[in-house]
Amino acid sequence: MSGIYGIYRYDGASVAADWLERMRSAMAFYGPDGGGNKAEGPLGMGHLLLKIAAEDAYEQQPIEGSRGPVVSAARLDNREELLALFHISPSAAANMADGHLVSMAFDRWGEELGVHLQGDWALAGWNRCERKLLLARDVFGTGNLYVHQGKGFIAFASSLKALLAIPSVNKQPDLLRVAQVLVGWQHDAELTAYEGFWRLVWAHSLSVGPEGQTRRWCYWSPQGRELFNYHRDEDYEEAFLEHYNRAVQSCLRTPGPVTATLSGGRDSGSVTAIAAPLLASHGRELTAYTSMPCLPPDGAPKTRVGHEWDLAHATALMGGANVRHIAIDAAEYGVLQGIEHLLAIHDGPSHAASNHYWIKAIVDTAVRDRAGVLLTGQMGNATVSWAGSGSALLALMGRQPRVAWQLFLHAEQNLWFTLKRQILKPALTPALRSARRLQSGRAQPWQAYSALNPRMASALELNARMRAAGHDSTFTLSPLEDQRPNFLKPARGIGAGLWSEIGAMHAISIRDPTSNLAMLEFLLRVPDDQFRRHGQASALLRRTFRGRLPKPVLEGRRKGLQAADLGHRIVRELPAMQQCLDALDAHPAARELLNIALMRTCLKNIVAKVDPQTAGNASNILLRGLGAGMFLRRFA
Repeated sequence: MSGIYGIYRYDGASVAADWLERMRSAMAFYGPDGGGNKAEGPLGMGHLLLKIAAEDAYEQQPIEGSRGPVVSAARLDNREELLALFHISPSAAANMADGHLVSMAFDRWGEELGVHLQGDWALAGWNRCERKLLLARDVFGTGNLYVHQGKGFIAFASSLKALLAIPSVNKQPDLLRVAQVLVGWQHDAELTAYEGFWRLVWAHSLSVGPEGQTRRWCYWSPQGRELFNYHRDEDYEEAFLEHYNRAVQSCLRTPGPVTATLSGGRDSGSVTAIAAPLLASHGRELTAYTSMPCLPPDGAPKTRVGHEWDLAHATALMGGANVRHIAIDAAEYGVLQGIEHLLAIHDGPSHAASNHYWIKAIVDTAVRDRAGVLLTGQMGNATVSWAGSGSALLALMGRQPRVAWQLFLHAEQNLWFTLKRQILKPALTPALRSARRLQSGRAQPWQAYSALNPRMASALELNARMRAAGHDSTFTLSPLEDQRPNFLKPARGIGAGLWSEIGAMHAISIRDPTSNLAMLEFLLRVPDDQFRRHGQASALLRRTFRGRLPKPVLEGRRKGLQAADLGHRIVRELPAMQQCLDALDAHPAARELLNIALMRTCLKNIVAKVDPQTAGNASNILLRGLGAGMFLRRFA
C-alpha cells in the first residue's frame, strides 16, 4: 500500500523543506515506484507510490482539486460505484487511479466523505478557503495514519517513522501503552509506544483549523441496523456468498501474482475457496502458504491443532488445480529475529510476539515469488465466521423476540444444552467471575500471564484504568453481553495496521477480504440465529461453504496454532535468550517495567519441559516481555 505524509503549520510559518524531506526519507520504503510532494505556505504534503493495480501507473499525487490538494493511500472496494457516480467513462476509468477518485470525493463531500469510501484508505485533504486540514481513515481497513501535534504544527504520516524524524520532537516511551501490550489488553488503540504520537483509529476523521483547533469524530458505527427477515435460510446463504465474492474480487486487482495465507481453519480457507476459482476463470494461479512446525509441535494443547498442513492441503486441493500450495516451516528464522523485525517496522512492541518469525517467513516467500498481493483472513472472527452469541436471553434483552425464540428452539443440540447454555450459564457467569477474582487473592489476574512489574502497574494505575474501561482481565465472557461490538470498537485493535506496515516494508499489498465494509454491513443485519445452530458456531459460513471447503475444515472445533513448536524454538535460541534477559536486567527502565525474575522462570521451565503450559507462558510472559524490553533499550 502506498503512503502519505505531511505537516500543517497553523502558527503561520512556512513548512521547512528539510522537514518534509526528513519525513519522506524516513518512510521511503513506502514508495519504491516514486511519489511527489507539495509545499504551500503553512502546508506541506507528500505521497509515496507502490504500484499494485494496473491503474496505479497513472497515480500522481498530491492531486489539486477544487477545494485544495489531497494525498491518499487508497485501495477502494467501491471503485465501480464511484466511477459511475462521477460519470467516468470506461476509457477514462482505465487511466484513473483510486487516489484521483478520493480527491473527487473530497471535492464533493468535504469532511463528510468518510461514509462514501470503502476499502483500505487514509487521506489528508486541504481546504484552502477555510484553511482547514482534514485527516480521515477507513472503516475496519488497513489505512494507517499516525499523528503528532507539536508547538504550532500538526504532522501526519502512514508510518510513525516519518513523525519521529521531525527535528526536535521529544521521543519518550509511553509506558501505559507498553503495559497494555504486556497484559494483552486491547484498549486505547490510538496510543502508540511513544508519548505524544498517536494513531487515528478506524472510522474516524480529524479536522485542524487555522488556530490549531481540532475536531475529532467517528463517522460510522456498527449499531442501530434493522435485521433482515428472509423467508429461507438459503436466502441468507446466497446473499452472504454474493457479498463475499465481491469482497474477494475487489482484492484481486493486480496484474502480478496473487498469493494467500492458508491455515487449516475456515477464515483463510474460505478466502482461498473463493479466490482460486475467480483467478482460474482468467487463467491465473493462486499460491497459498501454510505455516507449519519444523520442530515437535508440543506447545499445542488438546484444544488446538499444532500441525495444520493436512487440513490446509485439503482446502487447497478443493480450491482447484490452479492452487499452488507451499509449506513454510520458517526453519531458518529465529524467534528473537522476528521480534526485532517487527520492532524495526512498527516502532513498538506487539502482544503477538510469538507469531512474528513465521509471518516474516511467509511474506519473504511471497516477495521472492514476485507477488503483488497477499490475501489474509485476519478479521474473519468478527465477520465471515462470526460465531454468534447464541443467547436467547440476550436477544430478548435487545428487543428481538423472534430471534430469541429461534435461538431457544434451534441454537443447541438438545434440551440439556439449551438449559445449560441459555439459562444456567447466563445465571452463573457473574458468580464465576467473582470466584476467579477471589481465587487470585490480592494479586490481579493478569499477574499470572504477564511480565509487567506490579510496581509499575501500580504507578500507572492500570487496575483502576481497566475497571473504568470495563476490561475483565480474567477474560471470562458474559453471555449477557453482546461481544460483537467489542470486535468492532475502533479503539480495540491494531492488527490490520500491522499487516499494512509489514506489507509496505516488503513492497507488497497485504489485503483482507474478510474486512470488506459492504459485507460487514450485510452481516450486521443477519439475525443471530443464522450464526448459531444445533450447537455449532459460525453456522452461516459452515452452511454456505458446504461443497466448497472440506468437511473436516467445516466441522472442525479446534483452532490452529501456527507457533506450536515455539517452545523448542526458544530452547534452540537459549544462549541468545539468556543474553537478552541479562541485557534487560542491566537496563534501569526495563527493570522498572518488567518482572525479569518471572521471565527467567518461564525460560527455565521451558528448558526443563516443553508442553502447552510452559509454551503458553513463554509466549505471553517471556516473549512479550522481551519485545517490550528491547523497545525500551532504544532509549538508553
